[in-house]
Amino acid sequence: MSGAGVKVGDRFANKGQISPRQIKIIHTLVSALGMDRESYVALLQQVANSSKVKSSKELTWRQAENVIDDLQIKKGSPAPAKAKRPLPFTDLDGRPGMASGAQCRLMAASWSEVSRAETSEAKMKALDKFVKRIVGCDSIRFVKGWQVEKVMKAITVMKTKGVSDAETTTDEVGLLVPQGP
Repeated sequence: MSGAGVKVGDRFANKGQISPRQIKIIHTLVSALGMDRESYVALLQQVANSSKVKSSKELTWRQAENVIDDLQIKKGSPAPAKAKRPLPFTDLDGRPGMASGAQCRLMAASWSEVSRAETSEAKMKALDKFVKRIVGCDSIRFVKGWQVEKVMKAITVMKTKGVSDAETTTDEVGLLVPQGP
């Protein structure tokens, strides 16, 4: 009958021996801290309460846990994770009848594959001109949900024909441009 609640890596806990997992953790922490051999052995001897200890393999399971705790305290907490940048166009989500942020990202990503513009600002400017020509909106931000398919179809045709943004006309992509007032 195995001990309930004992982790697989901690099967040595009942025998009093240090586990291979603990040895690995200790060596990883010592390496991360850049400890020299003398400091490492001094820590082992302090935790084991014996000046005879020269290696982590001579520790008991409980002593090894204490060494790991001490090393983790010395290492300190990890640096806070870098804040993630919000996805582009997330501010456009939740507008009834309008293209969602995900749809705008899809149009922008597809456009970047066919556009010859160098910078992201130039690509967005060219995309806005393209959207104006295809659906009559001044910007990708004003595209309605039902117009996304039309814009995507035009970009897909450009991809398949290998046409760049400067060479495309609405006649080539087979779409009619709405006449403005």
